[in-house]
Amino acid sequence: MTPTSKVIPGSSRPPWLLKLRSSTTFIVATVWMSTFTDFLLYAMIVPVMPTALMDRANVEYSDREYWISILLMCEAGTALVLCPVFGYLVDSARTRRLPFLSALILLAGCMVVLHTAHSLAMFITGRLLQGCAGAMVVVAAFALLHDSVPQDRLGQTIGYLGSAIASGFLLGPFLGGVVFHAGGYDAVFWMAYSIIALDLVMRVVMIEKRQAERWVSASDTNSDPESPVQSQEEQQQQQQQQQQQQQQPPETTAASQPPQFNGRFAMLRILRQRRVLISSWALLVHGILLSAFDVTLSIFVETRYGWSALGMGLIFLPMAIPAFFEPFFGYITDRFGARLVAFACFFLLTPSLICLRFTEPHSPPHIGLLITLLFFIGVFIHACAPAMYVETQRALTALELAQPGSLGSKGAVAQGFGLQSMCQFAGVFFGPLWGGFVEYRFGWGAMSATLGGLVALTAVPMLWLGEEVEGHEGERQPLFCG
Repeated sequence: MTPTSKVIPGSSRPPWLLKLRSSTTFIVATVWMSTFTDFLLYAMIVPVMPTALMDRANVEYSDREYWISILLMCEAGTALVLCPVFGYLVDSARTRRLPFLSALILLAGCMVVLHTAHSLAMFITGRLLQGCAGAMVVVAAFALLHDSVPQDRLGQTIGYLGSAIASGFLLGPFLGGVVFHAGGYDAVFWMAYSIIALDLVMRVVMIEKRQAERWVSASDTNSDPESPVQSQEEQQQQQQQQQQQQQQPPETTAASQPPQFNGRFAMLRILRQRRVLISSWALLVHGILLSAFDVTLSIFVETRYGWSALGMGLIFLPMAIPAFFEPFFGYITDRFGARLVAFACFFLLTPSLICLRFTEPHSPPHIGLLITLLFFIGVFIHACAPAMYVETQRALTALELAQPGSLGSKGAVAQGFGLQSMCQFAGVFFGPLWGGFVEYRFGWGAMSATLGGLVALTAVPMLWLGEEVEGHEGERQPLFCG
């Protein structure tokens, strides 16, 4: 009997270890692992690509950075387009399980394509498949978390997922560089296959809470000899109530029911909320920062400091360490609100980014300065991410409270996360273009200065977070304090 099988009371026993497999802890751990796997494999080949493109695809040395940017943009562009589509499909699906498992199948397929690639066409095909898998797993993962935890703990829980995204994003180049240095190109992908295998086991074993509740209710019904009689009586009462409602005049029935909306176009209502637009813009900038460093940082330490693939992977470690504290940053968001956390992070990011221009000389003090600045940049990047996701979900909750049914029967949870994921992938798409182009044409100092200016402009609208939500007709609604 599989976890998704239809429950027939009295016909079979509940799945083995149902309580453990459907527990919040195991669901969060499975979602963390799935998201970490996706983003780890996305970033793992960043330090491998410069050598692989030359050895396997006959790319000229001077064109490496250009094609690395293209490959990163192919994956991010695919995810950018598909995130809203998958958001709607996940909201429409009966369970989150099918898209969750389908994403891993796509991810395994893209790893095989990249492992056997000997041309630019195969490398591009592999990254396009990886973009599909990334969009699907992120939307399904966020929706699973929302279904499994209460609203007042959403920030801390999203912090776990954010730590998975950031850890994969930043540990990927580190692990890829170390394994490539020690075992070569094939060793990198054998490590990827082992991670996918572990992820597959956890996804198959996990049982959604909604599915587990059906088994529990069926078990309770079988254990109570009076429950079938009570169930029939309740059904008769419900039928009598329905008949009474049908006998009422149409005006009375219509007046007693709240207005209903078609949830199919919930995205249009979501986009009208100012808080959603502000937090989505911040996530776009968040993605730009992460992907800009993915493209430029490894090549910067290679050309300026003469570091090998090992050093090109290790330099991402200072930015990766703060990712493990993202659940704590999410707790701070739950405690003090998104506005304070987001404004402080973007405000402090500005000088940290601009000061990167002083790290170009090759000397121990300048290398130490680079490592220190990267650490603080990592802290501020990871601290603001949970605040952005929580802010959008609280805005949607406030809208649903003000206008019940306006976001569909499921509250458009996956569509809201799909919009935010789309914005973050849009940042990942434009980040390589921004970082790679500006650094190539104008230098490292100009790139860090432009990123600092972008972050400074982003800090200003953070002051408008968490105050109010815009209603369906444009009227102001009071803040929902979740």
